Amino acid sequence: MNDIQSHRDFFPLTAGQIRELTAALRDVFGSNISREQFNDRLLMFLEDVPGYESGEASSALIESAWAAYGGAGE
Repeated sequence: MNDIQSHRDFFPLTAGQIRELTAALRDVFGSNISREQFNDRLLMFLEDVPGYESGEASSALIESAWAAYGGAGE
């Protein structure tokens, strides 16, 4: 019964998936949350994404999501 997968077993999120995730964050929390609030809410959203349930996300993912969040209205 070895059905537990490591986070290394999942593909990283695509640029499109990151944009969709940040659009959802913007829809739910608005466009004026601080960077710290954004990080907390992003990790909360990622709890439901396979491979990211542990609350650990790479700094590259967080940076990409923050950039997409900031540029979503442009």
